[in-house]
Amino acid sequence: MSREGQTDDYQMVEDGYLSEQFVKRLTGDFDLSCVIHIHAKNTGIENLGCVYMCENLVSLDVSYNKVHDLSPLFKLQSLQILDLSNNKLSSLKGLEYMPALSFLNVCGNELATLESLKLLETIPNLRKVIMKDGNVGNPVCHLDSYPNKLKALLPDLVMLDYRYLKGELSSAFKSLDEIDASLREEKISIHDIPQSGPVVSPSFWEDEYFDDLDLNMKLRYLKETLNSVYVEKYRMEEMMTVLETEDKQSLQRLAAQLKGSPLNQDKPPSS
Repeated sequence: MSREGQTDDYQMVEDGYLSEQFVKRLTGDFDLSCVIHIHAKNTGIENLGCVYMCENLVSLDVSYNKVHDLSPLFKLQSLQILDLSNNKLSSLKGLEYMPALSFLNVCGNELATLESLKLLETIPNLRKVIMKDGNVGNPVCHLDSYPNKLKALLPDLVMLDYRYLKGELSSAFKSLDEIDASLREEKISIHDIPQSGPVVSPSFWEDEYFDDLDLNMKLRYLKETLNSVYVEKYRMEEMMTVLETEDKQSLQRLAAQLKGSPLNQDKPPSS
C-alpha cells in the first residue's frame, strides 16, 4: 500500500492534467490500484485525469488547484475524505452516490445555488461538510436559508463549516451562538470589537501533516474550536473594558453636571 503522497515545490502537473506518471511519482506506487492517499495541494491540476484508476483511494486532497469537473471521481467507491477547497467548481456533479464519502471540503469554490447542493443527499454516509471557512466560502453561503437547507438534505450531518451540530463539541458552539445572540439583543456587535489574534498560528496547522488524515482533520476542528472559544473570550473582555470606560465617562459627566446645578450651590449659613 502506498505512503501518503505529499507535494514538493518542484512537483507540478504538466498541462494541468493529473497523469499516471505524476501520481506514481507523487506516491511512490507504480500500481495505481494500491494508492490509498493522494495529497496534491497546489500542484496546478485542472483536470483530475487518471484519478479514477486509483480505485482503492481513501483520501484525496486536490485543494488550491483549478479543478472544475468532478466526473473522473465516479469510480472511487472507497473514497472517504475529499478536499476540493479553493478550486473552480460551480457544480458538484460527479459526487453522486459515493457510498464511503464521509468528509467533504468545497469551500472557496463557485457554488452559487441551493440546487447545486441537492445531489449531496445521494451520499449516504456524508457526515462532515465544509462550504465556508472563515471569510472563504461559496456564493450560496450568503443565502440565509443555506445552513437549514443543507441540514435538511443531510439529516445525519455531524459537522457543518467546522461547527459541530451533534456530540460534545456542539454544546461549545451553541454557547458561543447564545452569547452572540444576547449581544445582538442589546444591539452590541462583537464584530465591532477588536479581535485578538489566533491562539495558534495558522501556519502551524498548514505545515503539520499527518499520515492519519482523519487525525489531521480532527486537529483542524480542535484548532477552530479553541480559536473560537478564546477569541470570544477576549472579545468579551474587550467589550467589558469598553463598557466600563463608557460608564466611567458617563459618571464623570453626570458629576460635572451636578456640581454646577443649583442643588449643589453653597447654601447661606443658617441663622
